[in-house]
Amino acid sequence: MMIRSVLLLCLLLPASAWAGGPIKPVVPDEEARYSTGTAIRADESDEWWTSLQDPALNGLVVEALEANHDIGAAQARLHAAAGVTLQSVSPLLPTASFDVGLNASPSSNASFQVSPQLTELLEQLSDLAESIPGQDPAEEDDDDEDDPDVTWNGSALLNFGLNIDVGRSATALRAAQLDAAAAENDRDGVARAVVQQVVGAWLDVRTSRARVALIEGQIETNSSLLELTRARFIASDARGLDVLQQQQQLAATRALLPQAQQILRLREVQLATLLGRDPSDPRLPTDSGLPALPPAPGIGTPADLMTTRPDLAAASNRYLSARNRVASSALSFAPTFRLTGNVGYQLRWFKEWDSQETWGFGAGVSIPIFNGLQRHGQLKQAAASRDAAARSLSAAALTARAEVESALIREETDADRLDALTDQLQTARVAYEESSRQYASGLVNYLTVLTSLASWQAAELNQLQAQRDVLGARVDLHTALGAPWAARLNSAGGAR
Repeated sequence: MMIRSVLLLCLLLPASAWAGGPIKPVVPDEEARYSTGTAIRADESDEWWTSLQDPALNGLVVEALEANHDIGAAQARLHAAAGVTLQSVSPLLPTASFDVGLNASPSSNASFQVSPQLTELLEQLSDLAESIPGQDPAEEDDDDEDDPDVTWNGSALLNFGLNIDVGRSATALRAAQLDAAAAENDRDGVARAVVQQVVGAWLDVRTSRARVALIEGQIETNSSLLELTRARFIASDARGLDVLQQQQQLAATRALLPQAQQILRLREVQLATLLGRDPSDPRLPTDSGLPALPPAPGIGTPADLMTTRPDLAAASNRYLSARNRVASSALSFAPTFRLTGNVGYQLRWFKEWDSQETWGFGAGVSIPIFNGLQRHGQLKQAAASRDAAARSLSAAALTARAEVESALIREETDADRLDALTDQLQTARVAYEESSRQYASGLVNYLTVLTSLASWQAAELNQLQAQRDVLGARVDLHTALGAPWAARLNSAGGAR
């Protein structure tokens, strides 16, 4: 009765790990669509940054993919995961070893290896031989005194073994393969983030250079207006206060230059770090200004993200791996079989070496009954890990879709803002040019010129930043759509 109760308990405990049922991940279906944009799927072979038509940027991206240390570290983790996969193959393969052993024991122990019955029989045979007429008594062997005190025994065997289970090792191997695939997805995800950072940093560098050039031009404009104001003051057509105000305006504009130069240098250091270069000597291309916004890409559907986003692919592979580990843990309750075999020689030394060939074959089965709840705990842990992986996949899918939507909204609104600022800039420039001509002719006062100049220069800086914001939204959109190009990275993590 006790044994039957223990067996029943061991059969019921594994089922407790499945209580409540597995959690299913929530991912976009084929019917899901974005709020805007064309559903035509983007070209998977396209390296999106080339659409900016910037050869310098193309070279920087290739350099970053080959030299960035984060990508190198992710590649090393991929190799480590591949090593774990190789380890998971071993339970499915036979084992073989060549084992040599040698041991010594007192020769007197040999007497214990003969049964008492056999010893008694040998003594009776000896007595019988002595009782036969004409037989000389056996002489005692003088060599007994020369018998060695130690006997050597050894073996040289080639041993074979094979473990057979009911799918546990196979499912564990599949889980390890999925983990390795997830590690590769992680490497691609790091490359995706690095490309986003490199493109963004390069655009920041070009924007900073344009801002420095813009402020330098504004300083020249303010200097020209100061000369005009002084000339009119000398001619008694302007007040001394006008000269002081223009001097103040010039000083305020000059104060912007050091800050802009500082930002430029910091952006160059940031880009050099991403490229693996010496930050103190980046030696970057000299391009300035911002490229034109290329045509909008086809964004596909939310379901496409499951294949184009490396982070979603990694989360999906980890979920599948967790499912396989649950199956592997459940199969640990099944019996396992063991086949063994050996062939070789046995050795013995007693005054001289003697050897003989030997071989053997064996089979065994192990039926798990109870091991202190270890297997039950592993199964429960694997089931919880599977549910956590399902939650992570659902959250990642929702976040990815939100990133695409956010990038689409930002690009749309930033483009409208850029159009408005471009119109404002054109109007402000015309207003300043007209006010400066009228001021030179004495038709308007200095305050009108100062106001129009401040508006024009502020519009220049705002329009430049708006250009950067629109391009940044496009970069974020491409990044949110995924990185199918990362599948073409070579084994070292660089671009093929």
